[in-house]
Amino acid sequence: MRSIPALSVLVILAGCTAEPPTPVTLPGQTDATVSRDPIVEVGQDIAAFYRRPQPNQPAAAARAIAEIEWLAVSLPMSPRWRTAPGGGMAQLTLARDEARTGLGIPRNASPQAVINGLSAAAAAIEAGDDAALARALPRATFPLGPQETVRRLAGPPPNRNIMPALFALRGGMRGGGG
Repeated sequence: MRSIPALSVLVILAGCTAEPPTPVTLPGQTDATVSRDPIVEVGQDIAAFYRRPQPNQPAAAARAIAEIEWLAVSLPMSPRWRTAPGGGMAQLTLARDEARTGLGIPRNASPQAVINGLSAAAAAIEAGDDAALARALPRATFPLGPQETVRRLAGPPPNRNIMPALFALRGGMRGGGG
């Protein structure tokens, strides 16, 4: 008789487990364009931007923040990165949250919507296409609107956590990811 209540608790707990994150894609990132682990390539791109972020480069900032979003979702799901340092993973999550806060992106926004929006915004900024920029940054995901989002990207928004995250993960980048 005791096993029935225990079994009931297990069934209830199984129903409460969090679903695994949905894989995300980074526009322009394909196996054909990446000679090494895409996580390593993207990490290097992010580091290149955040090592010395320059003002008035909103397209570059948009791409770097889209890449942080992609990395924060992709890294924990990659079997090649399962041994990455937990502190680096936690710092990467903080970096993503800090980037979202800096742009006014809600915490519950879909990672793919953030990635797609920022990637499309970078292309629209470079093309000088205001209509495409407005489509790229819908208020459901970017509640500050296109003009304020681009103004903040042009800052660029600071991110105290990304370089420490990449530094903490560098061992995994050489060993587990390369």
